[in-house]
Amino acid sequence: MNPGTFYAVGLGPGDEELLTLKAVRLLQQTTYIYVPFSRLTTQFWVHEAVQQYANQSAVIREVSFSLQRSKKEREKHWQATATSIIQTLQQGNDVVFVTLGDPLLYSTAIYLLRALRRQWSEVAVEIVPGVSAYSHCAALTYFAVGEGTKPVTIIPAITAMEDIRAAIQRGGTMVLMKIGLHLPAIIDLLEENGLIDQAVFVSRAGFPEQRIETDLRSLRGADPTCGNLAIILLDTEENAL
Repeated sequence: MNPGTFYAVGLGPGDEELLTLKAVRLLQQTTYIYVPFSRLTTQFWVHEAVQQYANQSAVIREVSFSLQRSKKEREKHWQATATSIIQTLQQGNDVVFVTLGDPLLYSTAIYLLRALRRQWSEVAVEIVPGVSAYSHCAALTYFAVGEGTKPVTIIPAITAMEDIRAAIQRGGTMVLMKIGLHLPAIIDLLEENGLIDQAVFVSRAGFPEQRIETDLRSLRGADPTCGNLAIILLDTEENAL
């Protein structure tokens, strides 16, 4: 019996029309589909997209995010998930693991892939890229992410503010992801550097509750959850189309 293939499939940012044809085909053809979820980050759309395209005989298995503070405990969690998937693959079944956005950009798929290869180095893997959330945000706001020789920096806002300051000093275009509760501090930093008018904010791109702000001052005093699934695009020069 030939073992199956593990597919890490990006479903895009939240607009159902931005799924790739390949993602849809794999959801329709694959029996075993793993869907990540977390009690802190509600990603109902991912589950709904799977339900919409999966065939009626598909076995859909939920995989919880590991929220342990200990790196060792988080790795233990992903190793246990990998063990389950490997058993399914070795029975000759393909497996699809879906993820919001792209599988290789701040995705849970990265941790699972590492865990799989630790246990079975010869596992057959195929990555199916998805439209990244920041690409969708740029399209919604007419923001040119890369132009000429201008560098582009993608940085998670959960890092130290000093790292964001350093990126601003280097210049170019910045994509701030994983904003969460750091939104007020980022707004202050942009004001301090005279850059707030050169930034755009998009939260939950592609979802019904999508929010776009071209004046980030309007976000002062916003609900603390406003930064969830949000991205800020910033040009340290001028960016107008």
